[in-house]
Amino acid sequence: MDMLVQEEVTNAVVAPDAAAAQLDTPRVSVVIPSYNRGHTIVACLQSVLTQTFQDFEIIVVDDASADDTKARVASVEDPRIQYIAHAQNWGGAAARNTGIRAARGEFIAFLDSDDTWAPEKLAQQLACIESRGPDYGVVYTWFIGRDNEGQEVSRSNYTLDGWAFESLLVANYVGTFSSILVRRSVIEGVGGLDESLRSCQDWDLSIRLSRVTKICCVEDYLVSYLHNGKDKHRISSNPKSLIQGHRRVLEKFEDDYSRLPREKAVQALNGFLMVFSSAGSFPDVFRLGRRIVAAAPDVRGLGLCFSALARTAKRRMTRRFGY
Repeated sequence: MDMLVQEEVTNAVVAPDAAAAQLDTPRVSVVIPSYNRGHTIVACLQSVLTQTFQDFEIIVVDDASADDTKARVASVEDPRIQYIAHAQNWGGAAARNTGIRAARGEFIAFLDSDDTWAPEKLAQQLACIESRGPDYGVVYTWFIGRDNEGQEVSRSNYTLDGWAFESLLVANYVGTFSSILVRRSVIEGVGGLDESLRSCQDWDLSIRLSRVTKICCVEDYLVSYLHNGKDKHRISSNPKSLIQGHRRVLEKFEDDYSRLPREKAVQALNGFLMVFSSAGSFPDVFRLGRRIVAAAPDVRGLGLCFSALARTAKRRMTRRFGY
């Protein structure tokens, strides 16, 4: 077993292992949070180890998995892999923060344990951000969504370049954690991830990062993102978590949303409306509907509200009667 092992009794800071401290400081720290993903984590790790850029460390944070995650990680023999285990399940945000605290690289790249990277992902991101200069603290890539059989189901190809705070208030154009590479000094400066969020952790982080640094994008599909609505451990498949996360984002940045130009404000509120209606949350739909009508007191605003109410009713009927 070549990996370095730490056991955490809480989610408190744990100093790097003495052996790790003797290694040369890597350029990139790859942080991989995992919870009961032993069946996918080997492929995930291999996609990092086969990168064309090789100056990295890998920090796997096992968030109290009940499966064979530890053994699967140990089967991948590479001294750059560090394994940290939480004694209890704290959630994805806490696991990533543990990884951030253990990281030694100039840059941090996140990778979910059921996603994979194309071989040139890190190399292209580093080339992109270095060509822009120190004002740029974040670089992300386009990504492809795949189902459990590996079939493509979606593509995300939004491009941001420069100051992107208003754009990211409107929608999570950066997308998945697995596409993000960030300067460690920048993410530490914003306090890492918000551990109170049950969902929208990536969006919240991107918004806060975009307030303090410029963002660039590698316009290439370098991440394979697993869409798995049947995975009970995936937050995106939990309507209650989605509702809670979106409520918190709206609350946290309420003042910023109120200052958006009218068109962007309506676009942003409609995005929330779509989520709440799809999750079947009538109270949130009514509350946002009133705000949209106030911002756009015309046929368009009314149309958005009626459509949302219809989607919400359909969602409720489907849950109750199965059709």
